[in-house]
Amino acid sequence: MIRALLLFLLLFCSQLQAQILQDPAAKAQISQGLNNLYQYDFKESSAIFNSLKAKYPRHPAPYLLLAMQWEQQYFPLKDHPAQGKNYLAHLEKAYELAQNLYNKNENDLEASFFCTASLGFLAAYEADEQNFMKVVSYAKKAYGFLKIGMQNTDKQPELLYSSGMYNYYSVAYPEIHPVLKPFMFLFQDGNKRLGLTQLEAGTRRTLFVKNECLFYMGYVQNKYEGNPARALAYNQQLVENFPNNHWYILQRAELLTLSGKFEEAEPYIEKMEAIKSGYYTGAAYTLRGMREEVQRKDLKKAEYWYQKAIAFPFEERLTKDIRGLAYLGLARVSYRENKPHLFRKYVKQSADYIEYKNSLIEYKRLSHGK
Repeated sequence: MIRALLLFLLLFCSQLQAQILQDPAAKAQISQGLNNLYQYDFKESSAIFNSLKAKYPRHPAPYLLLAMQWEQQYFPLKDHPAQGKNYLAHLEKAYELAQNLYNKNENDLEASFFCTASLGFLAAYEADEQNFMKVVSYAKKAYGFLKIGMQNTDKQPELLYSSGMYNYYSVAYPEIHPVLKPFMFLFQDGNKRLGLTQLEAGTRRTLFVKNECLFYMGYVQNKYEGNPARALAYNQQLVENFPNNHWYILQRAELLTLSGKFEEAEPYIEKMEAIKSGYYTGAAYTLRGMREEVQRKDLKKAEYWYQKAIAFPFEERLTKDIRGLAYLGLARVSYRENKPHLFRKYVKQSADYIEYKNSLIEYKRLSHGK
C-alpha cells in the first residue's frame, strides 16, 4: 500500500519550528480540528481549517488539513468527482507553497516536510488509480525531503511515523507489487523489523501522529504479518477515542472476525451496515459469511452472504482484500459441496483481490485442491 509509505497525514504538525505552531491558538485549533475530523464532525473541522487558511493564506498546513478531511468525508473520492478535483487542487497548492518556502531556505525543516506530505498525498492518489509510474515520479521528488526526517527521529519523536512507514513499506510493498522492484534502486534500502520498532515506539511517544501509528500498526500486523489478534490492541484505542470513525469501525469488525471473535464483531458489523454505503455493506456481508461458515458451519447461509457481498462495490485500499475473503469463502464452500467447476472459478477470481499474508497462504492451499 504505497499510500502508507508516502502518506504523512499529520507530519507537518510535528515540527516545533513551524510558524503555524509558534501560535498557541493555532496549535490548539489544529488539535481540535483533527479531533473533530477523526470523529467525523466535518462541519466543525471544516470551520476550523478554513479559519486557519484565512489566517495563514501562504502556509501549506490548512490546505493539507482540508485535503485530509475530504479524503474521509467524501470516501471514496472517485465517486465524488467535484470534491476530487478540489482535493487535488489543494494538494498542488500545498506543494507550491511548501516548495516556495524550501527554495528560500533549504535548511528549513518545516518546508521540506510540507513538500513530502503534499507529494505523498499526490502519490497516494495515483496509487489508488493504479498509475504506478506517476507514483514513482512523486516518490522520487519526495525522497530527498523524506531522508531529512529519517535522520532526525532522535530530535523529534513525531518523525518515528514517517521513518517507520518508509522502512517497512519500502520492503513490503514491492514484495506484493513486483512491478515496482526495478525502481527501488533509486531509494535507500528499508528494514521491516526496524520499521515495526519505529511504528511501535510512535504509538507511545508521539502526539500528533499517534492515531496514524496505531492504525498502521494494526494494518501491518493483519495484512503483512498475518497476525490480526495482535492488531486488535492497536485498533482498540482508536475505536474507544473515535467511535464514529468509519475506517476504525471497519478495521475493528474485520480484525475481530479474523481473530474468531464473532460475537464481539457483531456490533461493529451492524455499525458498518448502518453507514448505508455499498463499500461498507459489502464488507459487512463478507464478515457475516465468515461467521456462518467458520463458527456456525452453515454453508448455505455462508454462501448467501458471500454472494450478496460480491454484488456490492469494493474500494481499492480498505475493502479490496475483504472482497478477496469473500471469494476465498465461496471457493471453500464449493469445495465442500463438491462443485469443482465453481471451486476453480472462485479460487481464480480471488487472486485479483488478495494481498493479505494469510489470504495468500489460503490461496496457495486452495490452488492445490486442499
